[in-house]
Amino acid sequence: MQYIIIGGSAAAISAVESIRSLDRESPIDLFSDEETPLFSRVLLPYYVAEELSKPLLNFRTSDFFEENRVTAHMGVKVTGLNPKTKIIKASDGKQYSFDKLLLATGGKAIIPPIPGVDKEGISTLKTMADAERIYNMKGSRAVVIGAGSIGVEACISLTRRGIKATLLEQLGQVMPTVFDAEAAAIVQQRIEDLGIEVFTGEKAVKFTGDKRVTGVVTDSRELPCDMVVLSVGVRPQIELAVQAGLTIGELKGIRVDETMMTSAPDIYAAGDVAETHDIARNAYFLNAIWPCAFEQGHFAGLNMAGRKTVYPGSYRRNSIGNFIGIPAISMGVTHAESCAMVSDEDEFREIRVRTKDSYKKLVLKNGKIIGAILVGQTQKSGLMSILLRKQVYVADSIPLLMSDRLSFMDLLPILRRNADQFSEPEYKELMDTGL
Repeated sequence: MQYIIIGGSAAAISAVESIRSLDRESPIDLFSDEETPLFSRVLLPYYVAEELSKPLLNFRTSDFFEENRVTAHMGVKVTGLNPKTKIIKASDGKQYSFDKLLLATGGKAIIPPIPGVDKEGISTLKTMADAERIYNMKGSRAVVIGAGSIGVEACISLTRRGIKATLLEQLGQVMPTVFDAEAAAIVQQRIEDLGIEVFTGEKAVKFTGDKRVTGVVTDSRELPCDMVVLSVGVRPQIELAVQAGLTIGELKGIRVDETMMTSAPDIYAAGDVAETHDIARNAYFLNAIWPCAFEQGHFAGLNMAGRKTVYPGSYRRNSIGNFIGIPAISMGVTHAESCAMVSDEDEFREIRVRTKDSYKKLVLKNGKIIGAILVGQTQKSGLMSILLRKQVYVADSIPLLMSDRLSFMDLLPILRRNADQFSEPEYKELMDTGL
């Protein structure tokens, strides 16, 4: 058996570990167009902030490939994929054959078509090369465009280095895909308390300067700066999949089945590039986050190595607490109106509780949690996550779930009543750990 993995981040490494748990001998070739191996993308803002050195960004030890007998082709881009002949072409001029292949090509940072975007001093923050570019930029003023998770973290990272940072978001709130307006207001206040200017509902229309950027013109003002970080989202890297004729989903990700296999036999996809079943939405969705990539890579690896294992689906989870000084977590669907596949029989509820220092929101569909936001008090987010993942009926337990004193013991009757929704190992672990 010859395995080929295209990609070198979370999904790819997780797949290697799963394959090796079942198959210790068959050769694995891994290709990544990035030169730096085994670094965690979610830690890049800490590197920019000068809080972590490069070696501390690694999520596996430097001998990982050697220990797992992986031939790593770092800095080598796969340029062609033929599903019929099971051959890939690489930028090193060679061809490689495979029996099983995983596409874990991830996402590519979107560069908006704004006049002047090609000036020096403007960068995305997705790769190690991006992080090093930003780290080495000179100046005292920065504008970060896009107030999603990466944008907020990048802005705070620059502030921690003594750079005056401004955060610009064209939608009406910060972190619009992560929080609702009420939670976003709390987060924005925390960001502003750090000395960061935040402008929402404004769009960048031009970058000024000759060779190097000197300012950002919005539809309302001009913001002078020495550097710009672009954080307007990522797009699945599906070029190989399109060339190979694989099925692409409505959200422009590679469509996979419950075993993570694509429309071509023996070719799998996982991570930010894969469209999978979303538990909360009950529809195909792109959950381009680190935990989902690890999960999907794990299931893809097991299936590639011959152990058929059904992937139960994913749901979005986001956390920003380490950067703003207050824990803030969201999961699943944060706005009921954003749900797809809605029928006339579906009933949606949104329940909110706000205090001075905390905010809690549950989104229910037909009495089951499909989304939650927890700001300030997040200790029981693990319990909420379990109830969402297993789609446990909780409509008769809302006061309990919204209580500040919610404990695992309080949930025992609900869990026992729904024990049939858990596998025996899952239920035993739940009872043992009291998540």
